[in-house]
This record gives sequence, C-alpha cells and structure tokens, in this order.
Amino acid sequence: MLLLDSEAISAVAHGPALRRDRVRALVAQMRARDLPIGTVAAVLAEVVRGHPRDAGVFAGLRRERVEVHPVDTRTGVRAGQLLGSIGAGSELAVDAFLVAAADLLGGAVVATADPDDLRRLADHAIDVAIADLDG
Repeated sequence: MLLLDSEAISAVAHGPALRRDRVRALVAQMRARDLPIGTVAAVLAEVVRGHPRDAGVFAGLRRERVEVHPVDTRTGVRAGQLLGSIGAGSELAVDAFLVAAADLLGGAVVATADPDDLRRLADHAIDVAIADLDG
C-alpha cells in the first residue's frame, strides 16, 4: 500500500513537475503490483482550504483513485502511542495518523517531501517505509 501525505497530494494536484512525476511513478508501481493507494482524512485538513484551488486536490484524489481512510479510535490511539514513543506533541499529529494507519493496515510506504518526522514515527511501527519525494 502507498499512503500519500499532504505534500504528495499537493504535488498531484498542482505541485512542481518533478515532485508530481515522482508521486505518479510511485502510484504506477503500486498499481502494477495491484496495491492500493490511500491517505487519511486528517491529511485533507492540510490541503483543503475552501478555495477554487481545492478542485485540483479532489481531481487528483479521483484520478489516482486514492482511498481516504478515517481517523477512528484505533488510529487515534495508535497515533498517540507513536507520538509518545518519540516524545512529540500534537504538532506531529497528522504525520502520526498516517504512520498509525500504515501500521494498522499491515504496513505501507508513505510518500512525503518532509521525511524526517515521518521516519522517526515509522521507526516505532511495523513495515512502514518512507519514500522521500525530493531525495
């Protein structure tokens, strides 16, 4: 499974060509292996602003067939545990929701342009890898 963070979704919607192409390449790799593409609902709070530009976000989600996973009790609790494991506060909550979802779904690759915090969280999860869109 591939999970997209806000930078990855923004890249698909209206980002720089290089980053957009990297996300699309990851999506193509997952599709070739018949693996799902997703994100968590909390990520939408980072990319949707109630402006016409949001149309690009929703078009990208549809085009890439991104499944939006809810942040339910189980995901929230696991995210809190991950935050506690690295001594972080709620400033990393959305990142923790992504890693928690990946962990609870049996593992995933998380695509991001900001890998440092996600890697710290992923170190405390099982089978969660971080793909740096800029690296």
